[in-house]
This record gives sequence, C-alpha cells and structure tokens, in this order.
Amino acid sequence: MPRRRSASRILLVSSSRRLLLFKIHYRTGALAGRSYWATPGGGLRGDETFEAAAVRELYEETGLDVQSVGRCIARKEFIWQMPDGEHVVAVENYYVVHAGNEICSTASWSAQEREAVCEIKWWSENELMASTEEILPPDLLILFARAMLMTSDQSD
Repeated sequence: MPRRRSASRILLVSSSRRLLLFKIHYRTGALAGRSYWATPGGGLRGDETFEAAAVRELYEETGLDVQSVGRCIARKEFIWQMPDGEHVVAVENYYVVHAGNEICSTASWSAQEREAVCEIKWWSENELMASTEEILPPDLLILFARAMLMTSDQSD
C-alpha cells in the first residue's frame, strides 16, 4: 500500500476574478518532460494541520501573508506519482483565498520550486475553459466557479 501524502491547495482569486496557477515542468527524474498547471500549495510538515499548511504554503509560494484560509471547499484522494518516482495516495484539501492584487513573490521559493515552476499566470474563467494544456485538478473549473460564488456571497 502506498504511503499517504497530505497536502493543502489554494485557489487564490484576485479582485479581477482571476485564478493564480503555476506551470510545472519537470526536466529530470521520473516525471521528465511532463508539464501541467496547478494551484499553489504543498505537503503538510510533521503534525501540521491542513489549514496551517495552506497558510504557510501560500506565504512561501506567493508572498501573501494571511491569518487563516477559511473552510475546506473540496477534498480529493487519488494515486499520484512524485518526481522521484514514488507512487503515493495524495490527500488534498482545497481552500479559497482572495487577493487584492495580482502580485506574486517568489522570494521564499525552495530550490525544488525554482527548478519545477516555469511560468506563473493569473487565469480568467474563459482562459481556463479555452486552454488545451493539462490543468490540475481536472475539475478546477468547477472549484473556481464555487470560489467565485463565495466571492459574490462576501460582497453582498
């Protein structure tokens, strides 16, 4: 049985209703040549909670410092291949965070992130729908729509 790898993912939505995604491109290892777009986020450390990991990962990957990420809007479990070739049961919780602007700092990125992330882009819903590139998770458009509904609820 593969080990479980718990991770937090963040749907970072700007005030102009666009979603931040990173283009991951592996140049070496078991995933060499694979490219896809994904939300910011990453694995839990030690006894860290999903929420604490989301706050930490958001800061490390974007520079955005928040106190909390609210409630989980989706949980996914699936088999995933790590860059070193290990297959794990990925357990991912998704959170929505709203950003006032579309600024993203890479100052706190790890060497692994600098190696794998080749592009940063804020996507509109129409751009996501029109894209022919692999975007993860496969139901990201549904999650983005849910995040947009949450934005509307907060502005009422």
